[in-house]
Amino acid sequence: MQIPHTDECSGSDLDGDDYFVCWDPDLIPPQQIQPMDYSPAPSIQLDHEVTIEEVEEYFTNHIVNDTLGIIDNTHLVFADKEPDKARSKPCIQLAKLHSVAVDFPKTGVPAEIPPKLRAKEYPDFMEKPDKTTYESQSVIGKLFREVKDMAPQTCSITLFTEEGARNSYDPDMEVDGFENYISDAFNYKTEYDYKLGNLMDDYGIKTEAEILSGRMMKLSKKSFDRRKDAEEIGLAVRSLRKEARTWFNKKQSNSRDDDIYAKASAWYHVTYHPNYWGRYNEGLNRDHFLSFPWCVYDKLLNIKRVLNLSSLEQQFNYKLSLS
Repeated sequence: MQIPHTDECSGSDLDGDDYFVCWDPDLIPPQQIQPMDYSPAPSIQLDHEVTIEEVEEYFTNHIVNDTLGIIDNTHLVFADKEPDKARSKPCIQLAKLHSVAVDFPKTGVPAEIPPKLRAKEYPDFMEKPDKTTYESQSVIGKLFREVKDMAPQTCSITLFTEEGARNSYDPDMEVDGFENYISDAFNYKTEYDYKLGNLMDDYGIKTEAEILSGRMMKLSKKSFDRRKDAEEIGLAVRSLRKEARTWFNKKQSNSRDDDIYAKASAWYHVTYHPNYWGRYNEGLNRDHFLSFPWCVYDKLLNIKRVLNLSSLEQQFNYKLSLS
C-alpha cells in the first residue's frame, strides 16, 4: 500500500503545520526512514450515558496526565545523547508515547512514561539550572555555547524612575478638560497594574517589556511547554488590554463625544506624570508600569497628530504673513 505524502511528512494532516519543499538534491536526505505507525490507541468505551461526574473525572485526569511537554523535553535529551539521535530506540519509543499523548484528550488513554525513559540529566542548551546538566557535544550545544560566550553576561534593563518621569513627561499630551477624568483614570490604572502584576507573578516574569513583547527571558512557572505558556500569556495580555478599552469606552452621563481625547489625556497623565510615579502597587515591590494608556494608543496618536498639524498650519500662516 502506498503511503500518502501527508502521512509521510506531517502525520496525515496539514492544519497549520509548517513544512518545507526542496528541489535541491544536495539538501535531500540520502535515505528515507520508515514512517511511524500513527494508529491511535483504542479509546475508553462506556456502556452507559456519560454522567457529569465522569466528565469532571475525565477533565481532572487530563490535567494530571498531560505529559506532552515532558515527553517533548525527554525526546530532546535522548536525541542529543544517543549516537543514533532521533532514530535511537528511546526516541522511537518516546515518539510513540508522544502520539498517544496527543490523542489523550480524545481517547482518554494517558501516555505513561516508563522509568527507563525518564531524563536524569539535561544538555546545557536546555538551560535547566535546577537540574543536573552536561555539556552537549551536538551542533546545538556548540552553537549555544558560542552564542552564550558572545552575549553579555548581564542584561541591564533601565527602569522608569521618578527622574525619568520628570524628563519624559510630554505636556503636549494635555488636552483641555483632562482633569475631569483624572480620578477615574487613576482607579483604572490601579486595577490594570494590579492585574498585570499578578499575571507577571504567576509566570515569574520580571519586566513589563517581556510580558508585552511575548519574549520572556525566563519562566518560573513549572511547565514543560514554553510555547503553550507564551500563547497563554499573550491571550491573557490581550484580554486585559481589551478589558481596559471597555473601561475607556464607558460613557459618563454628562460626557460628550469629543471628550474621548481628554479622557485619553488623563490616562497618559496618571501614567507618565512624576506626581503619579510610585503610587501604584504600593507594598508589592513592583516597577512603575507604562503600558496602561497605550491600550488606547490610537487616541494618543491622534492627540499628537492634531497638535503637529496645528503647529504646521501656524508656521505656514506665519511665513505667509512675512511674505
